[in-house]
Amino acid sequence: MEKHVLSKWQLNIKNQLAEFYGNWLHEGQILDPVMRNIESFFESSQVQVTGDVFVQLMPYRFQVTGIESKFDLMSSKFGKYGEMNTGWSGEDVRGFSKIFGNQTAIYHAVKKTADEK
Repeated sequence: MEKHVLSKWQLNIKNQLAEFYGNWLHEGQILDPVMRNIESFFESSQVQVTGDVFVQLMPYRFQVTGIESKFDLMSSKFGKYGEMNTGWSGEDVRGFSKIFGNQTAIYHAVKKTADEK
C-alpha cells in the first residue's frame, strides 16, 4: 500500500530511518530523543496509508492482485502503463526535460570551455 500512496522520497527517507532506528534500538539506544523524532515521522507518514489490498492466496505463497485507496498515486486516471498519459502533453514533457536537464547542459558547456583552454 505504501508504494501506491507515498511519494518516492517519503519511501526513501522512511527506509533510511527504519534502518537507523533498528540499529539504534538494537544497540540499546531506545531512550535517545532522536527515536521519538523518527517515531513521529513514521506516524505522520502513515496518515494516507489507507485502503484495501487484494491478494490471491495459494499454497505456500500469495500474490497481490490490486489495491484501492483514495490516496493512490498510481491511479489509472493519471495514465495507463505503456499507453498515453492523460496528466501532461508532449509540450509539457519537452519543457520539463529542458529545465530538468539544464544543470547537465551547463556542466558540459563549462567543461567544454575549460578543456579548450
